[in-house]
Amino acid sequence: MKKTIYLSVMGAIGSGKTTVAQLLARELKFQVLEENFGENAFLPRFYQDMNRWAFQSQTFYLMEKISQLLATPKLLEKHSVIQDTPIQQDAFSYAKAQHVLGHMDDAEWKLYQKIYKSFEPYFPKPDLIVFLETSVTELVRRIGSRGRGYEQKIPTSYLELLDMLNHKWLNENKSIPVLVIETDGFNIVRSKNAQAALVEKVRTAL
Repeated sequence: MKKTIYLSVMGAIGSGKTTVAQLLARELKFQVLEENFGENAFLPRFYQDMNRWAFQSQTFYLMEKISQLLATPKLLEKHSVIQDTPIQQDAFSYAKAQHVLGHMDDAEWKLYQKIYKSFEPYFPKPDLIVFLETSVTELVRRIGSRGRGYEQKIPTSYLELLDMLNHKWLNENKSIPVLVIETDGFNIVRSKNAQAALVEKVRTAL
């Protein structure tokens, strides 16, 4: 029986994770596991008052991702899957940034880590992470053009911190293969040539 594959797409806010996950799912005939950002009632509040809502927002995503991952082995019995954002990015970039910035205090961060570590032994590891390398300047442009109102107040310094933490985790990661895709000037949304090139890069990596 042909082995199924577990892919995950990683990148900063505005890098194109959802677009790329949907593209790869369609072209490779994978089942896509999407982030449910629209169901996170804390997210708009978080962007209004990060100190008040950081822990709730990040814990919502953590629990959603844990539920998704615990169901993934069953899916992999029949289908290859592609995930929009690996749980490692949730924990070591998005959530960690809130602690670094002081929006999540030490007690909240300790509780978040305890939840993560309690479930970590049960997480299936991706066969490959596709990392969308995108400059902060380009991230700002894309966020401005896609029109999610609550994102328009995101400071550039916050994007820079997330980018730094993403790269810190990538440099420390020793267990999951990573394919880096440079996305500046690479129009995945509109260019059929760019789409084909990205799919071919992933096929080759696999």
